[in-house]
Amino acid sequence: MSLGLLVGRFGNFLREQPVVPTEVAAEPGFPDQLERLRGAFGHHIILLTMLSRADGEAAAQERQVILEFCLDQARKAGKPATAKEAAELGDYVRDLRPSFAQFGPAIRRLEESGKDDVLALVAAAQAVVDADGARRAREVEFLAELSQELRAL
Repeated sequence: MSLGLLVGRFGNFLREQPVVPTEVAAEPGFPDQLERLRGAFGHHIILLTMLSRADGEAAAQERQVILEFCLDQARKAGKPATAKEAAELGDYVRDLRPSFAQFGPAIRRLEESGKDDVLALVAAAQAVVDADGARRAREVEFLAELSQELRAL
């Protein structure tokens, strides 16, 4: 199976989640002061937040996993966040409610990513699912299977 097909399966999985769509206008704008970091995790933050909000609300533990993942991605990209940027990013993650309009571009960017980027996102998705202690068997099973298939590529 190709990387593109596996990303497509991940996208379909997210589309099937019971996410309540939001209006684009209700979205907090991405903070200008974080723009230098955005390229390192912009598509990830949308997808992970959609997953965390699938049960209606992102728990604090889930938001913390997303924040730590984004900060780690920025470090790996050679753009470590300052303490102020980390706090601003935490505020953004807390208030973020992605819309379906943001979903398509995020999945397309993931499709253009390499295997390591997709594996990192799937690992983060697994951590988000586990973070609040409310593990849904379908999510856990799907993400474990997807991770295994990605590693086999």
